[in-house]
Amino acid sequence: MKQEKELHMISDVENFDCPKNIDFLENDDEKYRYIVEESIVGIYLVQDEILTYVNPRFAEIFGYERKELIYKKIMDLIYEKDHTLVRANMNRRLKGETNSLRYEFRGIKKDNTVIEIEVLGTQIIYKGKPAIIGSVMDITEQKENSEQLRMAQKVFENTIEGIVITDNKGIIQMVNPAFTNITGYTSKEAIGRNPRILKSERHDRLFYQDMWDSLITTDSWKGEIWNRRKNGETYPEWMTISAIKNDYGETTHYISVFNDITEHIRKEEHIKHLAYFDALTGLPNKFLFGDRLNLAITHAQHHKHMLAVMVLDVDRFKRINDTLGHAVGDMVIQTVADRLDRCIEDGDTLSRLGGDEFMFILEEIKGIQDVIKVIHRIFDALSCPLHIHGHEFHITGSIGISMYPNDGKDLDTLVKNADTAMYRAKELGRNNYQMYTPAMNDNAIVRLTMENDLRKAIERDELTLYYQPKVDIESGKVVGAEALVRWNHPERGRISPGEFIPLAEETGLIEPLGEWVLRQACCQIRQWQDEKGYDIYVSVNLSPRQFQNRNLVEHIMDVIAETEVDPKYIQLEITESCAMENPDHTIHLLQRLKEKGFTFSIDDFGTGYSSLAVLKRFPIDMLKIDQSFVRDLTKNEDDKAIVLAMISMAHSMRLQVVAEGVETSEELSFLMENHCDQLQGYFYSPPVPAEDFEKLWEESINLHDLKVE
Repeated sequence: MKQEKELHMISDVENFDCPKNIDFLENDDEKYRYIVEESIVGIYLVQDEILTYVNPRFAEIFGYERKELIYKKIMDLIYEKDHTLVRANMNRRLKGETNSLRYEFRGIKKDNTVIEIEVLGTQIIYKGKPAIIGSVMDITEQKENSEQLRMAQKVFENTIEGIVITDNKGIIQMVNPAFTNITGYTSKEAIGRNPRILKSERHDRLFYQDMWDSLITTDSWKGEIWNRRKNGETYPEWMTISAIKNDYGETTHYISVFNDITEHIRKEEHIKHLAYFDALTGLPNKFLFGDRLNLAITHAQHHKHMLAVMVLDVDRFKRINDTLGHAVGDMVIQTVADRLDRCIEDGDTLSRLGGDEFMFILEEIKGIQDVIKVIHRIFDALSCPLHIHGHEFHITGSIGISMYPNDGKDLDTLVKNADTAMYRAKELGRNNYQMYTPAMNDNAIVRLTMENDLRKAIERDELTLYYQPKVDIESGKVVGAEALVRWNHPERGRISPGEFIPLAEETGLIEPLGEWVLRQACCQIRQWQDEKGYDIYVSVNLSPRQFQNRNLVEHIMDVIAETEVDPKYIQLEITESCAMENPDHTIHLLQRLKEKGFTFSIDDFGTGYSSLAVLKRFPIDMLKIDQSFVRDLTKNEDDKAIVLAMISMAHSMRLQVVAEGVETSEELSFLMENHCDQLQGYFYSPPVPAEDFEKLWEESINLHDLKVE
């Protein structure tokens, strides 16, 4: 009964005014009531799920005034999903299954905020009925802190960064799994030891002194550092060290977080390599070449030395790419680069600027003789044939040279002048070198102007075709013609084909120019057939660059379809050297065109390096004896013997023979006596416009009356 009385007394909330000092309380009831009222935990009394008493702290926890909570349903303060849990525990206590029970549930404050509650309750008898009295504590912050600690632990254990915690004396207290993954040391091996076990010996004492100075003055340090793994391998880290202080500002621990940046540095180095080195050959590219040349110029200027800049361009490299593809072309460039690299001294530079162009910097040379020695080594290195994928290549190069300080005192001038000299080397037949001279600039300007004008010549209708008759020697009748392009420049007048054809070949303009020639020739054949009834064939030259175009057959057939000319009236001429450069490609291409109805002749026969075993496989119809043999055949016994051999060989292969460059009656007599089939040359007619050719055709029926004197 005493317990029941006491509970009745503390539930009288309205009439109790707490004193300031418990010593003034006159009896135990007042003391108990004071303790309950002033408790830092929430105290409650609940009966039939109705609150009958709460102390101030309980009301504060749930955000209510005390008056609002008296006779309030306890379940109104409990998160709905926890109702079952709370009821079950309350029933267990009311039934006497347990004297007291501690557990956690989620509460609802007056503002609907969810809070975490820890409750300790016990069963009592209040006013003759079972009730529960207990205490509650708001453990929301504690739970949040616990969750944060749990998350921090998870981060600590699962982060990919290595973490080391030391005491203020630098002794390792804790490491995470990533530390072990990176360094190879287990936590057992590391804890209790100094981080010096990771020291790589790559940094001097001053490095570590600066690190500690930063920690002492700023409480942190960060930077790149090289450490050593347990297996002895050194590796780079990006590390951050922070000082941990207590509430009194005293450093208690240091925490170090680090990343293994080996892969990052490797990628940076790779990117740097790509930025400054050629991906195909590994040689310095144009950017690094420029840096090195500027440094070389500064060094030469300071020490009064000479230096040389050389440009090397691989001759006719585009044919390899066009014929065999870029994969083979790349292997050729790699092989050439390797050979060139072995030709220079340490301290000199070989660079690939792209395509088939290489540049050299030769430093501290004494004179041009030092440069020529290097050039001879280069030509010797390139002279050996290359064998790639079953193909044999004979590589040559054209080299241009400029010298510091005579030919320029800055990068742009030296490179420009070396480039100009290289183009001069190409103009002189390739496979040679040229020193820069000031006159070359004038030639380069003329050449550039001509190139620009040639690009516009077709659309401006400045080009025309001339036709040189091909005459049957036995009958004296014109049987065909060779179409030859002529350029009538509006300012310079007639420009020799010897000037603009090589330029067109070198710049790639030969392809649109060659297609224009073929189209014009076909149009002329169509006109002669429709208007004059001529039954005549016209030969058209294919340049080496055209011949290496993979789409040449398609381009030719497009012109044939457009002009509606039977291919049997077109004879395609290719040079001997072009045909023999890649015989398999030549045979394949000629066979495809042969199936369409075209005929073929080999031009300049005898000037190249033909293999008769290969030549007999070509589906050709005619050999043209080069004029260099015809010119002296009446004076030079060797030339006479060569011409006789060519005629005999061609006839044995069932080929016709045409001699070009015939200019005298003596030459004609020799060719007639030895059964040459056709002639072409100034003895009969130079190349003439179409209207003049028509007159020659009409008159040719009288050529059999031609008397040889």
